Amino acid sequence: MHHMERNSGILNPEETYSAEERRSRQEGFLRDLVAGSYGSNTPLKAVMDAAGLKPADISCIEDLQKIPVTKKTDLARAQKANPPFGGFLTVPPSQLLRIHQSPGPIYDPVGRVPDYWKWKTALYSVGFRPGDLVVNTFAYHLTPAGHMFEEGMSELGGTVIPTGVGNTDTQVEIMKNLPVTGYIGTPSFLMAILKKAESMQVDVKKDFSLEVAFLLAEMLPESMRKRFLDDYGITGRQAYGTADVGCVSYECPETNGMHIHYDAIVEIVDPGTGKALPNGEPGEVVVTRNNQIYPLVRFGTGDLSSIEEGLCPCGRTAPRLTRIMGRVDQLTKVKGMFVHPSQVQKVVDSHLEIAKGRLVVDRAGDQDVMTLEVELKSPAGEAFIGGVEQTLRDAVKLKGSVKIVETGTIKEDGKIIEDLRKWD
Repeated sequence: MHHMERNSGILNPEETYSAEERRSRQEGFLRDLVAGSYGSNTPLKAVMDAAGLKPADISCIEDLQKIPVTKKTDLARAQKANPPFGGFLTVPPSQLLRIHQSPGPIYDPVGRVPDYWKWKTALYSVGFRPGDLVVNTFAYHLTPAGHMFEEGMSELGGTVIPTGVGNTDTQVEIMKNLPVTGYIGTPSFLMAILKKAESMQVDVKKDFSLEVAFLLAEMLPESMRKRFLDDYGITGRQAYGTADVGCVSYECPETNGMHIHYDAIVEIVDPGTGKALPNGEPGEVVVTRNNQIYPLVRFGTGDLSSIEEGLCPCGRTAPRLTRIMGRVDQLTKVKGMFVHPSQVQKVVDSHLEIAKGRLVVDRAGDQDVMTLEVELKSPAGEAFIGGVEQTLRDAVKLKGSVKIVETGTIKEDGKIIEDLRKWD
């Protein structure tokens, strides 16, 4: 069953609201959220009381900055002190549909309301349609992801095969035997399934019906997106959300950033101060979600991104999050400027000779010094080092030197920035 129209149409009128309509919708639910949280005596009340704030003091989006950011560690701490939900839940647990547990450990409540996690709009935007048959390769036990997308898909009118994670053989069999049109999961797992199919002599383009993939929870390099399309005829699009607040933002067919969901107020803040930053500047993604059951006001995701405005040809008017640039705890400040792991990765990716690289930050005298150590996979010409140094300067707006090191020198610990500076 081929749905050719995966690239047009918009599901919800809210997605095309003018900036004024959007703001008034968001400030409307913000006021309800704050009043409800305050009235239900959630931890927000104690925070506001301590700051001398009344609900009436939080009436516009800018007022949010009067309230401190709630981090994941704060949630975990509150839940430990006041189990199971740390006082954030405004209904008795018996009114919930399910309770999940995500790493932290944090208990995640699911209210008995349709599309609680708000993925329906995102699923349509990335190309799913009613009638799609979809494999959902996220885990179903304890962690929320499996059920989260299952619910969005069934709200949209699709059919789900709950394969969960792992076992590529079974995934290949299912995609061969059933007319599976959609995939939900990580990009790397989809690639693993496709490679497995090829090793089993399956011609993916001929023997699979796969057309659209919803790729989450990992970086999606553009080169990989292109391979999915060119080699396998699969359109891959991404979105962003968390177990705490559900869907935050999602791509459209233009793939020029992720439109922010109309029921999420997103601020990009300075991770140190919690102050909102102007659009275009990178910082921590802080979300206030329209959810009266489990109201999180200014929830700090720990993820880094920036907001881009400007019209999108798709017709959706919401501002867009650029890609997720890594985690706040991997940010490094060099000469007063933030350096992101993703910026370093970009430098490594743009020079084919480099097998892997790591940015080492140290101090010489009173100066921060950056050295990009690289292991090579093919011999480099004379201009190589100068070229990489230029790319590094363009990427992070700071000067650094490049040093070629022996293969096997760079540790396999997932760290792309190594900070050797001693501050004692």
